[in-house]
Amino acid sequence: MNLEFPIGLPVSDLERAASWYEKLLMSDEKLILAEGVIEYQIGSVWIQLFEEKINVSENVLRLGVENLDVEFKRLKTLGVITDEMIEDVPGIIRYFDFSDPDGNKLSFYWLYELE
Repeated sequence: MNLEFPIGLPVSDLERAASWYEKLLMSDEKLILAEGVIEYQIGSVWIQLFEEKINVSENVLRLGVENLDVEFKRLKTLGVITDEMIEDVPGIIRYFDFSDPDGNKLSFYWLYELE
């Protein structure tokens, strides 16, 4: 079975959000399958942006990265993050949380190699 996992994120301005996510994901490869919906593929997951009244939830889109320090510096340079800090749970995980311009919660993380 080959499954794909779309994750829908509501945004207040689709074009502005698309530009922001393209910088975040370092990709401008997008699919527009229906009017008002833009999708980006990350591995087997699809992020689907759609314009809707924002009702920020407690859900968090967590994305694993190869080098957390490099991504932290890149997002700081882009102005995506400002006061955020990298959290470290020794021997388990390093991560930082942030939000998109509409308040959707995201997190980049890196897992320690388990022995």
